[in-house]
Amino acid sequence: MKFYLHLMLVITAMPIAIASQANSNLFLTLDKAEDIAVENSPDLRILRSQQKIKGLIVDENWRTYFPSASVSWFRNSNIIENETDNRSQRLSLNLDQVVYDGGRRRLALSAALNDLDLSKYDLLIAINGLKYKARNAYYNILSLMASIDILKNSINRQSEQLKFSRKELSLGETTEIQSIQIENRLNEIELQNKQTMIGLNTALEEFKVLLRLPSSYKINLVDKILSSSDYVFKDISEKDLVNIAFKSRIEFDRTKAAAMQTAAEYEIAKSYYEPTLSIGGYYASTGDRYPPREREYGFNFKMNMFLGPNSIQDSSNYISRKEDTNRSLTSSTTVGIYDNLQYKRNIAQTGIAAEQAKISRTQLDDIIRIEVKKAYENYKLSWDSMVLADQNAEVFEKRLNIKKRQVELGEARRIDLAETEIFYLEAQNAKINARVRFLISISDLELAVGASLDSLRLVNKKKGKDLNE
Repeated sequence: MKFYLHLMLVITAMPIAIASQANSNLFLTLDKAEDIAVENSPDLRILRSQQKIKGLIVDENWRTYFPSASVSWFRNSNIIENETDNRSQRLSLNLDQVVYDGGRRRLALSAALNDLDLSKYDLLIAINGLKYKARNAYYNILSLMASIDILKNSINRQSEQLKFSRKELSLGETTEIQSIQIENRLNEIELQNKQTMIGLNTALEEFKVLLRLPSSYKINLVDKILSSSDYVFKDISEKDLVNIAFKSRIEFDRTKAAAMQTAAEYEIAKSYYEPTLSIGGYYASTGDRYPPREREYGFNFKMNMFLGPNSIQDSSNYISRKEDTNRSLTSSTTVGIYDNLQYKRNIAQTGIAAEQAKISRTQLDDIIRIEVKKAYENYKLSWDSMVLADQNAEVFEKRLNIKKRQVELGEARRIDLAETEIFYLEAQNAKINARVRFLISISDLELAVGASLDSLRLVNKKKGKDLNE
């Protein structure tokens, strides 16, 4: 009965699964694509997990400031032939508190807190980097889609001209070589279209990998790079951009946290010789049966320290039993010989890391200035290039229309129109590439000044426009 019930559930669920797979068309805007990339990224999940782990490490370092406590229950049974059995039990509460460690606990907590801050900054940087990759891939796909649309229109125009040329050839109004030249131009455009389609298919599949989408999904981008948005140029002062970057770039906080963390670790390594002093105590009940009734208590003092490669442990204990009628005082000292050879390596490693972090912090100002200047110059040049590319594309479109009219009037050859078509395609591709470069330059500028993507509002979505058209 259970088997048939399970079979019915599987059969019932099959149409739903098939329908879900059949309806795997995914329509993406830029914002949606970035959100999916962030949500599905395993690298970001790892960073978030590491952030939780480092938060737990901070809790562990806070714990070292409080006394450690333990409860122990000792049970012993000693049986000797021809003698009375000897049994004993001992239940005790033990406390231990570090009172001095040369500041190592404070430094360790500081290093852990700074490491936690580093993980937060690393996560933000990784999110921005992933969004940037998704954005560039999105723009690349839009440019390939626009190129294919233009190429298809050119193929239709050239196919029509080839048809007319062959008819003229049959009537003896043109030469065979001219008809072949037009056919060659058409083949060139068709070949370019095939190559662009290959590039588009490759880009779409790589986009799935970037967004961690199932291979069965069919991606559809709803934007059009030539018609979905208006582009704006703002003449912003480079000095103002640098000031914004100094206030907004999280790299400043990150390098500061890294410098503080490595400095704390270096101080810990250098203070190896500082002793660790702790005091403790216990309260216990002993006896030959449970619950044990005889009370005892004690206090202890411990010292641990390193002398170069050697270690020293010293402890002193005071114990009171039988209502303070039985008292004992014990002490012991242990010297470990050459059991701490790693102390020099720790000092060298942490010292180098601290110096590198310090250098990175001092050089960051110039690095940020250079990045802002480079991004701003590329932004201005990309805008100028886009304006020129638009003007050039407009001129070639006029030339194409004029040449087409001249062919209709018999004032120009069809091969001249085919040549003009090639130049027109080059101008349109330059127009598309210029837009992509401008869009990427905007993202570069926003990242350089530490602003969130799209915060400069240099690309405005056209309102009331059907993006699927």
